Amino acid sequence: METARYSRSRRLLRRPLTFLFHIDQSRYNLKTYYGRLLHFVSVTSPLTLLASSSELQDAQKLLKEYEQGVGAGREAWGREEEAGIWRAKQLVDSSLHPDTGLPVPLPFRMSAFVPTNLLIVGGMLMPNPTLKSVIFWQWANQSLNVCVNYSNANKSIQMSNTEIASAYLSATVASCSIAVGLSNLVPRLKSLTPGTRALLGRFVPFVAVASAGCVNIGLMRWKEIRDGISVFPPEDENGKYSKEVLGKSSTAGQYAIAQTAASRVLTNIPTLILPPLIITMLERRGAFKGPNGKRLNAITNLGLIGTSLLVFLPPAIATFPQRGSISPKKLETEFQSLPYDRVEFNKGL
Repeated sequence: METARYSRSRRLLRRPLTFLFHIDQSRYNLKTYYGRLLHFVSVTSPLTLLASSSELQDAQKLLKEYEQGVGAGREAWGREEEAGIWRAKQLVDSSLHPDTGLPVPLPFRMSAFVPTNLLIVGGMLMPNPTLKSVIFWQWANQSLNVCVNYSNANKSIQMSNTEIASAYLSATVASCSIAVGLSNLVPRLKSLTPGTRALLGRFVPFVAVASAGCVNIGLMRWKEIRDGISVFPPEDENGKYSKEVLGKSSTAGQYAIAQTAASRVLTNIPTLILPPLIITMLERRGAFKGPNGKRLNAITNLGLIGTSLLVFLPPAIATFPQRGSISPKKLETEFQSLPYDRVEFNKGL
C-alpha cells in the first residue's frame, strides 16, 4: 500500500506543470453551438441550487488549487472527473458572476430559471384570466425579469438605485399595458370563431412577455449603450481569456443587449406557445372531461411548462456565446487600429 502511494507521488512529481484547462474557461468548446449547449445544460441545472455556501467555497478553493498546482487541486491533474473538478467547475460557473467573481443571488441565477418561472408562467397561461390576474402575473414576471437582468448583466457598467427603480417601473408599465391591450383586443375580433379567439387569447402572454422582455432588457441595461462596455483582446493560444481592458465600446454594448434579448425571446417561444397548443388539442379531444378534469388540466399544463423550461432554456441561451467577439472595424474609431482580427466582450445572460 505504501509502495503504491509512493509510486503515485513519484508519477505526480514527474508530470509536467500543466493542467487540462484554465479555471476561468469552460470545459466545453464555446466556439461551437454544441459546446455552448453542453455548457449551458450544465450551468442551468437546478440541482446546483442544492449546494450550500460552504460547498461553493470548497469548490472555489479546489479550482484555485488546481490552477496553482498545490494541495488537492494538484492531485486532481489528469483525474478531473473522479477528483470532483468538473462538479466544482459546474457549481462555480452556475453561481458566480464572470465579471465580479461574486455569487449571483440564488433566485436570480440561470439555474433557478425553471423553478422561479414555473409558477409565474403557469399563472400567465391560466384560461379566461381576469384583468386583475393579467396585471398581477405580468407584474410578477417583469419584477423577476428585472432582478435576473440586473444580476446577470455586464458589470463593467454600474447603475444607481434611482436608475434601477426607473427601469423597473418603465418595464412593468410597458408589460402590463401590452398584455391588457391584447387581452381586450382578442374578444373584439368577432369575425373569428370562438375557438380561434380562445386560442389567440392563449398566445397573448407570449406576445406580451416577448415584447416587454425586450423592453425590460433595454431599460435595465441602457447604460451599456450610453457608456459602453469593456472590450478585451482575444483569447491566447491556450484558450485563456484576457483580462486586459482595451476600452469601453457602445457598439459592443448594443450587440450584447440585442443578443441577450434575442435569446430571451427564443426561450419564450416554446414555453409560452407549445403548452397552450397542446392543452387546446387535448381539450378538443375531451381529455379533461369528468370530475377531475380541471385538476388534470392544471397538472398537465404545469408539467408541459416545466418540461419546456427545462428542455428549451439551454438551446436558447446557447445561440450566442456569453463571451462575445466582434471585429474592431465594427467598433468606434479608437478600436479600429488595434492589431487584432477580433476583440471580445461579456454579453451577459
